Amino acid sequence: MIILGIYNLFILPKTTVPIDLPVTSARIAELFSEFLRRYYEWKSAKLKEMILMFLMLIVGGSILSIPWLLPNIGMSLSLSLSLCLLFLFYIAVKRYIAVNRKVSHLYVNVHVLQHHLVGKLEVGFCNHREPCHCAEEFMDYVLKTYNISLNKILI
Repeated sequence: MIILGIYNLFILPKTTVPIDLPVTSARIAELFSEFLRRYYEWKSAKLKEMILMFLMLIVGGSILSIPWLLPNIGMSLSLSLSLCLLFLFYIAVKRYIAVNRKVSHLYVNVHVLQHHLVGKLEVGFCNHREPCHCAEEFMDYVLKTYNISLNKILI
């Protein structure tokens, strides 16, 4: 689906290929892959939401300012142009509401996956019997490689 031809141009990292992670458990690797997939999907949806908000501001401002900025083009042309922009504004608002719902849903999914991943890291990340720093090293790896902090809540 192409909405104004902007959204589908962004290329996001694919996480469908198995990632080489410094983990000992395949379940944690699968959980992290799912977390990355949802995280990038959430970031993409947030970008779409921001673009739509900017579009709504521009179109809404144009609707209100056309009668004052272009008073000499005639009342019928000004009215028809305003009605066309009003229709475009209606479509943008409708699409924004749908994208906003998706962003909210994806945020909850990413937050739950992050909480689940952090819980797995704290409880049983590796099979070592002695105290080790495997979980901290994995969190540092994620921070350096993907620029995602698992220690704080995503905003």
